[in-house]
Amino acid sequence: MNILLVGGTGQFGRKTVAHLLRDPGVGRVVAMDVAPAPRWFLDSIKEHADRYTFVRGDVAQLEDLLDIIQKYDIDRLVNWAMVMSLDPLPRLNTKVGVLGMCNVFEAARLSGIKRVIYASSETVYGSQEDYGDREVTEDDRLYMGPGHFYAYAKRLAEIMAAEYSQVYGLSCTGLRPAIVFGHGAGGPFVVKWFADVVSVPAMGQPLQYDIDGRSLWSLCSPDDIGAFTRLLLNAESSPHPVYNLGGPPYSLQDVAGVVRSFIPDAQISFGSERGREELPWLYSTARAKEDFGYSMIPLEEAVRIHINDARSEMGLPSI
Repeated sequence: MNILLVGGTGQFGRKTVAHLLRDPGVGRVVAMDVAPAPRWFLDSIKEHADRYTFVRGDVAQLEDLLDIIQKYDIDRLVNWAMVMSLDPLPRLNTKVGVLGMCNVFEAARLSGIKRVIYASSETVYGSQEDYGDREVTEDDRLYMGPGHFYAYAKRLAEIMAAEYSQVYGLSCTGLRPAIVFGHGAGGPFVVKWFADVVSVPAMGQPLQYDIDGRSLWSLCSPDDIGAFTRLLLNAESSPHPVYNLGGPPYSLQDVAGVVRSFIPDAQISFGSERGREELPWLYSTARAKEDFGYSMIPLEEAVRIHINDARSEMGLPSI
């Protein structure tokens, strides 16, 4: 089984690559992106370097996808290409999030590839207040009120996936991750908050927030993305078309406490400004467990991996 990961060098892509390379049933893993993965990550997969290939490509160009699929005899497609920003970037978001997503489905159709995994998002649900004091599940009606481009692009991706499945027989599965935090993550404010609260102390630097760090969020590690994607790719189809991925609610203060358990002298301080609780933080992942036996990585383990990724970049030993 040869797999093409579109957006394969970002934080979703890197961890998916790592998990797939540990699977003896996977042949070659091809990462297509606009830039190669960082050196610290390439060093972490060097024992599998003969099965990993990076190819520079643009998801907005259908020909790039078709050329790679043909050259490397690809059997499965994964699309993690996205613009992680809430800034108004209508043309870029359209090229990557809408046209790019459609190109992935179309490339699969034209190449006879039936299995496609793609990124949706927790943002399709709106905010927690729309659901009250209960967990949000995949059966909930999706939010269609005022919002931002990224959320609507993910909703459209799910519509495209359903139509390509119905009309052309593709087997598409979407992931709706909560806040994905990992080393090297950028993007909207909350993603960077949770990336920095681990990475910065792990690299021996102090960290100061203006916010009080008490707002609650559902978190998902990049390793959850990689591990669950591996399960999905080894299945010819999934019982349901989309899956939530997110853990129990945690605050920045909670994560900082876990960081200090590994790095007692970590300098993390918080201000008095109240943070925002916007996205669902009561988030059900029961469907992933029922259909595939998947449970989220405990926060302590996710933080430990995150710390060691950051330390690897700095040339420091693992803890």
